[in-house]
Amino acid sequence: MVRRGLSLAVHVASADFRQRVRSRRLLVVLAAVAYFGYQFNVGALELLYMETVNGETLNYRGEPTSAYVGLTTGVTGATILLFVGYYVLTGSLERDRSTGVDQLVASTPVENWSYLLGKWLSHLGIVSVILVTLGSGALIDHLVHGVGTTNPLWIFGAVFFVGFPLGCFVAGVTVLFQSIDRLAGTLGNVVYVFGAMTLLSVFLAIAHDRGAETTTLWIRLGDTVGLFAAGEMTFDALLAVAPEYSGPAVANYGTGADGAETVTYYWGGGVWPGWFYVNRLGLVLLGVGLVVVATVPYDRVSSGRNTTQTPVLGRFGRFLPSFFGGRTTVEPDSHVGQNTSLTPVTDRTSDGFGELFVQELRLLLRGHPWWWYVGGAAIAVVGLSGSASPRAVASIAAIWPLFLWSTMGYRATTHRITPFIVSSKQPYGQLLAEWAAGVLVTTIFFGVALWPTVAETGFNGFLVLAGGVLFVPAFAQLSGLVSRTRRLFELGYLVVWYVGPLNGVAVLDFAGATGETAGTVTPLLFGTVGVVALLGAVAYRSLQV
Repeated sequence: MVRRGLSLAVHVASADFRQRVRSRRLLVVLAAVAYFGYQFNVGALELLYMETVNGETLNYRGEPTSAYVGLTTGVTGATILLFVGYYVLTGSLERDRSTGVDQLVASTPVENWSYLLGKWLSHLGIVSVILVTLGSGALIDHLVHGVGTTNPLWIFGAVFFVGFPLGCFVAGVTVLFQSIDRLAGTLGNVVYVFGAMTLLSVFLAIAHDRGAETTTLWIRLGDTVGLFAAGEMTFDALLAVAPEYSGPAVANYGTGADGAETVTYYWGGGVWPGWFYVNRLGLVLLGVGLVVVATVPYDRVSSGRNTTQTPVLGRFGRFLPSFFGGRTTVEPDSHVGQNTSLTPVTDRTSDGFGELFVQELRLLLRGHPWWWYVGGAAIAVVGLSGSASPRAVASIAAIWPLFLWSTMGYRATTHRITPFIVSSKQPYGQLLAEWAAGVLVTTIFFGVALWPTVAETGFNGFLVLAGGVLFVPAFAQLSGLVSRTRRLFELGYLVVWYVGPLNGVAVLDFAGATGETAGTVTPLLFGTVGVVALLGAVAYRSLQV
């Protein structure tokens, strides 16, 4: 029985993998991965140790040997999979639901565990394609820019040893989240990106606070992207050229400090730490375990079909007749078979743009959980009363409407009404009405958070508000139109929001949370991006018409 189930899982994985590799979206992902790997291997982005000596910052990086390139590319691949992998892999179960394939499979002998295991194996196939692309780019870059003999075994071996086990774990999380109705959409995307960022941030903070000698085994076993292992393997080579080095034992990503002196060290390879084998095996087993757990909440027939489930009283009412022995009957429709007449439609433009705007606003605001509306009201009350820090209110106000923004541009695709829109009399009117509805919602949320800034700084504060209002809905709409999914906008927006408003990096603070952008060029830049995105959405609609 188990053998037959595994065979069916392989068939599910093969079919799903072939479907996914035909997608042009995967080519875009692979191109982005290859470009990021190229930037890393040519030194535009580096894995750097940093130290300040006598007020001067020093950057320490390894010479591009095969071992160093393979190690750093493996860490890069694992980082990409940690933050982007979920958004690349998710959507397989959603596609089956939207096309009815899940119900078709439900009528076959394929059991839930075989089906979900097949999806997980298909995810691993995509993970392998991503890592092969990254490793191939690293191999070519080393042939051109590297030091010493090019060793494909070290490059591809390190890439897969560091990256593939994490891919197993991310694939397991993806299957689990997509099996739970509440986590299959925007909420799951938000939970994942916060979890990934928090996990990596916590371990990096621990690594920077402690030296290599004081990092316990349990902390190292939580190494997701291989930074602890990379530090342990290369640290002696670093000390060979900088014996007085006193900085953190774990390197950082980035371009390094501007104008800082760069010191190189030579590392030609070494033995992987024993604990790292346990760490990687644990990630693989966690991935398998998550697939097993996903079989509990997953229901191929009803999962994700209808967000408006039958109320408990309604189901109880239908149960009563059978309980008392009565027979459930369906009253015939008295109008069936009779001649009916409908009022002819003579004007399909209704009330023009105003009616379109009202309808788009209703579509944007309705259908969300009750707690979302309560939270929105709380943000308004706290923001207008000034009872909380403006930075905290602005940060929360900039993330709370994510459930609304992420449907812009994507809603027509998911409900398959794009052909009706582009063939109507107002294909551009619908687009602008949707954008205007998003602008109104953004203005309300950002306005209650930024009114102290506007009151204090006047016109400059108004520019901060205008920049955010122009940027967010236009970016959301263009992302949804072009990608035909929510995930592109949600990933990009969450990263910018996490770095900018939440962590106080003013150059990415589109919401004015830091209070440092008034009077700077930042609001103008975000406003310009918003205008360009709106024009891009109009241009894309012209291709559809």
